[in-house]
This record gives sequence, structure tokens and C-alpha cells, in this order.
Amino acid sequence: MIKTLKKLLIFAGIVMAYQLNSHNTVLAYNVPSASETQTISTNDKNTTKSQEDASKVSTTQDTSKTPLQNNVSNSSNVENTFAFSTSNVDNISNVPLDKIWTIQFNQPINLSSAESSIKVIDKKSNTEVPLNISLTKNNFCVTISTVSQYNSNNDYLLNIDNTLISTSNKHLETPFSMNFKTASKSASIDKITSVDNIDVSINQGDSYKLPDTVTAVMSSGNKNQVKVIWDKPFDSSSIPGNYIFEGTIEGYNKKVILSLLVNAPNKNNLSSISTTSAWIWQLQNLVDKYGSIDNLISKLKSLGINNVCIKYHEGSNPSGGGMNFRDDFLKYENNFKQAGFKVGTWGFNHFTDVEAESNLIIDAINHSDYYVLDVEDAVIGKTSESEQVCSIVRSKCPNAIIGYTSYPIASYHQDIPYSVFNKYCDFSAPQCYWGEMKWPIKKCMDKMIQDYKDYKLDKPIYPLIQTYDVYYSDYADYAAYKFKCSGLWSFDELDAKCLDFLKCEGSKLNN
Repeated sequence: MIKTLKKLLIFAGIVMAYQLNSHNTVLAYNVPSASETQTISTNDKNTTKSQEDASKVSTTQDTSKTPLQNNVSNSSNVENTFAFSTSNVDNISNVPLDKIWTIQFNQPINLSSAESSIKVIDKKSNTEVPLNISLTKNNFCVTISTVSQYNSNNDYLLNIDNTLISTSNKHLETPFSMNFKTASKSASIDKITSVDNIDVSINQGDSYKLPDTVTAVMSSGNKNQVKVIWDKPFDSSSIPGNYIFEGTIEGYNKKVILSLLVNAPNKNNLSSISTTSAWIWQLQNLVDKYGSIDNLISKLKSLGINNVCIKYHEGSNPSGGGMNFRDDFLKYENNFKQAGFKVGTWGFNHFTDVEAESNLIIDAINHSDYYVLDVEDAVIGKTSESEQVCSIVRSKCPNAIIGYTSYPIASYHQDIPYSVFNKYCDFSAPQCYWGEMKWPIKKCMDKMIQDYKDYKLDKPIYPLIQTYDVYYSDYADYAAYKFKCSGLWSFDELDAKCLDFLKCEGSKLNN
């Protein structure tokens, strides 16, 4: 039943995105007579809740819901219309003078019909406002802007008549009109003066999402996050090449250009991640500590670090200890990537639920440049489960860069299946925490190297070293081993001695 309704329910939505504020969305559905409710979602404080219809068609763009007077077609011939709209939406106020309206449909629109059927009327002078009308998102979205600004503190009517047609020649069944009032001049002083273009580089097959917002410099000197609408979506299956996306921002008369370079895949290209990596355990807490994600990124860059490895899950669960690691990672993923970072993920592995944990690891890989298994006491005696997980992940992600991290002295932990991880992974990151072990740095490193040789663990070694409670000279002694790259455990616990070494001699950690 639900699948049948989805084919028949065709809607039009008007997205009214206010700069720096939550948005309003008007959705109206062409529904069979069994459904008797339509809703308008607004950013006002009215919390009256509308009924749900039998097929549970509703809008959930905002938390506040106001019931709208029913205006439902009882015609059973719904397949012949592409949109059904409510008759009126009133009293939208404080609209910016350079407002750009975006109208979204679920069928592509005929441009010439949009130009003739969409009008904005100045209610004070009863004259038609000159408009620029264009199509975006493969003609599913209509954008409406004025040739010159609206008058301040003035009433207008936006009207769409039923001559509007889709590219398949289907007409809007019911006209739509919306009253709105513009802001006063004093409310419209702070304007966007500039927005930087964006350069992004990814590998073919990487998961990437065009940003929903960009940073704009305002006339007041402030920097604000503003919504952007791109002219086309990104296809993750795109062949290698350079792709250009043009973004439209309300209140800004220039296009924002995003240049996306899709690189050809390079199987197990370890050199692409062979730089000092800052390992992060609780990303949101670290962002809070530095005040913002931009401040955290600036701090990392000031230390010569452009590689982060961020916790993504705990076993088969994206959460643990009150933290949702996956959600926090996804929140800031693009910030790191747009800043030119290599972004890795890691998870503390349990292998209790093989299928669920495998799927979560694959999900992490799809969002990152590399993934590291953290296999410690939770996988003791789980040779079969380790083999299953690694086999599933590698079969699904044959070209992914995958590493593993565990205790440094393999001979002390023979019940951990090091050989399985050596078989499936591309590198090892032994946890060389000599301070916690209460060993001299050289004893720890020499024993680790010898054990890995004795147990035929022959993958490249990128040690993970502690960032706290050791001497400055220890880092200098460690650097003398000249490993190709190193990981810092952890940036959450970075202390003054490690910070000083990174500032003065951090480049010695890469060879």
C-alpha cells in the first residue's frame, strides 16, 4: 500500500530559507480522499499538532506544526497532476530585501511556463515586480529573485497559477499564493561581502557530500555560516576528473565555485597517508576544548599536522561512554577534508557481532581515507571471528587502506591473532606507550621490532606513541628510529612536552 501511494503522491514544496535562521517549508500533497490533513511547518512558536493521515504523509522539517485548512482533491485521477498546493499561506514577515525564494517540485519544471505563471505583486502599488526565474537541481527546483531589491517594510504577494506545467506537460491543479512582508532597512544592513571558492580533492569511490553551508564574510566584519544551493548533485561514481559546481547564496549576487578533483583510485597507496597523524578519541569534547572546529584545525596545522585518525565506533555500536562517535565524526568530516586533511577512522573492536561490526567498519571506510582496527583485550581468543570480520571487510573494500593497532610486545599477547591482521591489513600501528609500560624508550622500541620480526609480522610499521607523561628527550630518541610515519596517541591528552617537541622538531617524526 505504501509503495502504491508513493507513486501517486506528487507534491510541491516552497523552501523559504532565511539567512542565519531556521527555515520554513510549505508542503502540499495531492492525495486520495482517505487523507484529510495537510500541514505547514513554520519557525513560529505555535505548537498545535496536526492529525496524521492514514498513509502518514506529513512534513517534519521543523519541530513546530500548525494545521492548515483542508483543501484536498477528491478526484481519483491523481496520476494526471504533478502538484497540488494549498490556496494561501499568510503573514510571512521580516523577509530580507534581497530574498531568493526556492520552490521545489518532485517533477522537472518547464522553464517558460514558470516564467509566465510565477508572479510577485507589490500590494501597495498593485504592480508586478520584475523577476529573475531559473531552474536548478535538474529542473526540480525553481529559484525566484528580484531584478532589484524589494522595497523595505512593504507587503507582497507571491502567486503561482495553474498554467505552470512540468516537462511532461502536467499542470498544477490548484493555484498557490503567499503573502509576505519585507524587513525594515535597519534589519537588512549586514550584507554578505565575500565568500571564498572551495577546492576539494577526493579519490574515486570516496563518499563525499557537497556542503550545506559555507562561510561568508559580512559587511559588519563577522563570519557567518550561510546556506548554499548547488546547481547539481555529486555522483560518487563519477570517473576521475575535475568537476565544477556553482552555488547560489541568498543575498549574494555572485556564484560560489566548488572545484572537486576526483582522483583515480590507487590500491593501497600508503604514501598518501604517510604523515604524522593525530589520533582523536572524543572529537566533540576536543572541539569544545578549542572553542570550534576551525580553531582545532588551525591548531593542528600550526603543528604541521594534516592527518587525523578519529574514533568512529565501539564494537558494533556507534556509541560508547555517552559519546556518539559516528555522529560526531560525520558532523565535522567535511571540515577536515575541505581543509586538506587526510581523514582516517578507527574503532575499538570486539567482534562479538561479526555482521554488525563488519558493516560499521565498512561504513567508516566509506567516509575516510583509511581505517585502523584497534584490536586489544576484547579480541583475545577470537581468531575465527577476526578472520570473518577481516575477510568480509576486505572483500567489500578491496582497495581500502586498512591498518591495525595493538600491544607492541607480541610475545606477551600470543592469544591475540596478530597473524590474521597482518594477512588482511596494509600496515601496523603498535601502541608504543613506553611511559605507561614504565620501560625506557629504547627497550620498548627494540623489543617491539624484534617481536614483529620473530612473528613474521611483515607489514610496514607506523608506531603509535604517547603524547603525555614522557620526557622531551624520549621523542628525540624515538625519532632516531626513522619510521616512515607515526601516530600521536592522543591529541586529546597532548601535554606541554609533546607540544614543544612538535613545534621544534616535529618534522623528524616523518622519514
